[in-house]
Amino acid sequence: MDYRALLYFPFGFIGGIGAYFIGLPMPFMLGGIFGAAVFVLTYERSGNRLPKLSRWVRLVFMSLIGAMIGSRFTAEFLSLLPQFWISGAAIIPFILIALGGNFALLWKLGGYNKVDAYYASLPGGLVDATALAEQAGADMRVVTAQHFIRVILVVVTIPVLFFIISGDVVGSLAGESLAAANYGQSDVFWIIGIGLVGLFFGRLSRLPVSHMLGPLILALILSITGVISINIPEWMTHLAQFMIGTALGAQFSGMSRRLLMKGLGMGLLSGAFMLLLAAGFALTLVNLVPAGFEALFISFAAGGLAEMSLIALSLNFNPIVVALHHLVRIFVTVWTGLLLARVVLKQEQRT
Repeated sequence: MDYRALLYFPFGFIGGIGAYFIGLPMPFMLGGIFGAAVFVLTYERSGNRLPKLSRWVRLVFMSLIGAMIGSRFTAEFLSLLPQFWISGAAIIPFILIALGGNFALLWKLGGYNKVDAYYASLPGGLVDATALAEQAGADMRVVTAQHFIRVILVVVTIPVLFFIISGDVVGSLAGESLAAANYGQSDVFWIIGIGLVGLFFGRLSRLPVSHMLGPLILALILSITGVISINIPEWMTHLAQFMIGTALGAQFSGMSRRLLMKGLGMGLLSGAFMLLLAAGFALTLVNLVPAGFEALFISFAAGGLAEMSLIALSLNFNPIVVALHHLVRIFVTVWTGLLLARVVLKQEQRT
């Protein structure tokens, strides 16, 4: 093991503490991202190379987020699901428009070849989109950079937008709806146990976004059936933000300056396009489903499932509604991406 990988964490922690004290939105996640990223880019400027941080760091803590979100499901919430079928169905045209627009931007304007542009355009999860790209033989540096920058842009932009427009600070992971002061050791053990068991069975069953979906489904079943009732400690929400943010910032390791600058430029265009598209769908649906514009906007903004759920929790929106929309988006994107690849790429897809 290369112990230099541990260097990401103190710098991510410094970034998180700094962001917390100056009052930035989502301080431990955003501060962790920027702290780790600045460290990586500074360290590697001299030609030294840091080791990659194991993706298991992010996967494990995402599994804990999945367990936390799933534990918020109640039997009463099931009665709300039929009211969201319209917005759920609207995810299909959202995906098609997002994929088509991104593909045109990255292929025609960005100059990427068709295979790389196509898989970099999928509005799905970072893990699943890159898995599909690797299977198709795409350049993983291009695809990873574009998806990473898109997720980071959305995660950073949305909290700042809410802060500027409404004054709502996206602070710790949760508002009153998630964290609780009266937790016990059993609550901590339940969260960790559900996260790890759900992660194992999610991967075993080859579920999309298995690292979150497995724990979320397990916690959902246990919560709805009344087997568990979990009080989530606030320190766990801060820890999850910090670890996920630092792991995201560490992804800048090994990126060349040229790839980073080109990826940033195209990522800004792609991310802005998808945010505008999400806002358009939210405005269209706001009078058709029992949710406000803000919650719908977050539900359609194509950031990561964990990150968007964190933002929803922080703003005290119903995290289950947001998580369900993103789960549908990721499921449909995976299947649509596989199906359309045969039509769009044809012989250009590498073997």
